[in-house]
Amino acid sequence: MAALLVASIAGTLGGCSEESRYNFLSFFLEGVPKPGESYEWKPVVRQARRPPPPVPTATPTPEAEAGLPKQRHGRDWLADLMPEVPTDKSGKPDWVRALNEDLIQPKPGIAKDAKDQPPLNLDVEMVPKAQPGMKVVFSHKSHTQWLACANCHVAIFKMKKDADPVTMGTLYAGKYCGVCHGKVAFAIPTGCARCHKSMGGGK
Repeated sequence: MAALLVASIAGTLGGCSEESRYNFLSFFLEGVPKPGESYEWKPVVRQARRPPPPVPTATPTPEAEAGLPKQRHGRDWLADLMPEVPTDKSGKPDWVRALNEDLIQPKPGIAKDAKDQPPLNLDVEMVPKAQPGMKVVFSHKSHTQWLACANCHVAIFKMKKDADPVTMGTLYAGKYCGVCHGKVAFAIPTGCARCHKSMGGGK
């Protein structure tokens, strides 16, 4: 449509006198030279239609407000920490072992008044009916060293044993244990023995 309009205007102007072309173009465009005059291009600086947004002022970080040393974020602290973190048989970080060996000390939460809760020392056996030898002993202790109960109950797991259809299929679909494992916890394909003790898993 635009190309048709431009072609139409060009055709119309092609049959007009210089004076007519000047009158037509100067109506729509600024700075069109009159017939016989040359045009010297000069940059035009116009005011913005809207004022620029205010420059944000720096706000103190929670660390600065609390008088704490500035925390490093991003890859630097992780790169410094990784050589000290023990690994599992697949070579991936074993965060539970690092926690048990006091190599890391997670905070109870990001809020200043976050309270720590003691780990819950409770094991729950999950035994597949078709493969009882592949049972899993779920350790609440290793999980509640990191997480409060409300992280999993009751949005992910019901509070009753065997109430959730936990299978390898649901894990790979990102449900139940798969909400964390394979993302922020050890990977499912390389961590079999860590849950299925009959496969030679350690802690």
